[in-house]
Parts: sequence; structure tokens; C-alpha cells
Amino acid sequence: MGIFKDENGRSYGDWTHRDQRNREEANRIVKDPNEKKWYDQNFYIVMFLLLFWPVGIVLAWRSSWPLWAKVLVSILLVIMVVYLVLNYNATAALLS
Repeated sequence: MGIFKDENGRSYGDWTHRDQRNREEANRIVKDPNEKKWYDQNFYIVMFLLLFWPVGIVLAWRSSWPLWAKVLVSILLVIMVVYLVLNYNATAALLS
């Protein structure tokens, strides 16, 4: 019996325990096929809306959010961008 062999002469590995597994255990090991991708999860959508809004708005519109939420977020972002642009132009005019 070698250092990497069991008492039957087989090499150690996960395949040596196949007969101990059943379908339920195999399903537990495999990821859930209905699990959302990271870009479909609300946490990441809101994070991108706050940190990098162009990506966040695209993710929001691709998500399963209701239409009213998508429109509301879009309007709020447009208002924010317009405010920032006008505020920047006013500040630039004062400085020159």
C-alpha cells in the first residue's frame, strides 16, 4: 500500500466515495439554478446607482423591478445630473 493509496490499492480522491453519495447530496453540492446572477441582485443595482450611475441605470432597467420604480429612479437621476451640470456651470462662471 503506497502513501497515496487506500487498502484496495485505489488512489485517494473524491471518486472513491461515489457509492456513498446520493442524488440529494449531489443536488446540495451543485449551485441553485434559480439563483440570481450578481447583476440581477438589488444590492448591486443600488450600489451601482450610487457609485457609478450609468451602469446602475442600465442594471435597473434590465432587472425585474416594476416599471414605476425604473421610471422614478431614472427621473431622479436626470434631475441629479441636471442639477450638478447647472451647479458646475454656475461655479465656473463665478470663478472666471
